[in-house]
Amino acid sequence: MRIFTIVLLCAAFLSAESYGQGASAAASSARDVAAYPVSLYKEATAQSQNLYNGRQYYVYDARMEEHQFFEQRRWQKAMVLYDGQQFDSIPLLYDIFKDEVVIRHFNGDHILLQTVKVDSFVVNDHHFARLEAGKDINPQMRTGFYDILYNGRSRLIARRSKQRQEKIVDKAVIAYYPQKNFFYVLKDGRYHSVHTKKSALNLFPTYKREFRKVLRDNKIKFRKNREVAIARIVATYDELAKP
Repeated sequence: MRIFTIVLLCAAFLSAESYGQGASAAASSARDVAAYPVSLYKEATAQSQNLYNGRQYYVYDARMEEHQFFEQRRWQKAMVLYDGQQFDSIPLLYDIFKDEVVIRHFNGDHILLQTVKVDSFVVNDHHFARLEAGKDINPQMRTGFYDILYNGRSRLIARRSKQRQEKIVDKAVIAYYPQKNFFYVLKDGRYHSVHTKKSALNLFPTYKREFRKVLRDNKIKFRKNREVAIARIVATYDELAKP
């Protein structure tokens, strides 16, 4: 009887030890499963943490009819090359009055990107690149974001700018933002300011007749569609001046 009792106690002990090991393994497995999504999240957001590490941006003149942003006041999906890393489908606003790039945080806040870390961004089919005076562009030109309108053997870039002005309407101060565009053509290693039809044609005097014909055949009115006309002239020059 004593031997039978001992056998039963040993069996019970082994069963309990086996159960304890199984429970421990199950708990460990559960912790691993729970930690897996966390590790995935950390891995996926490791790079983006640098993107969302800027100061908060406050929208000024939010109630005004006109605004300080490029093309639209609402968020637009953009590709951003930031600190050497590419981020796709980022909600973005480009403040062209202050020449600053703003993105939307996951919590809805407006985040101001560090300008010196923004290499370029593409929004609504416009490719903006940050160019430095004396390095990428002429020393007298302003460092900032330029819209790359044509990039061949020659190059056409535009600086988009808005000025903040005020007027009084019914004793209320109204802010408005007229936009100006400055166009520059890269030729012979330096950028030339181009604004009028005459300045564009004089930049490539050998092909004036061909340029006029191209504009006429494509029904491009210089004054009504200045940047398209200049881009067509520069592209035509690259075609005609091929070695």
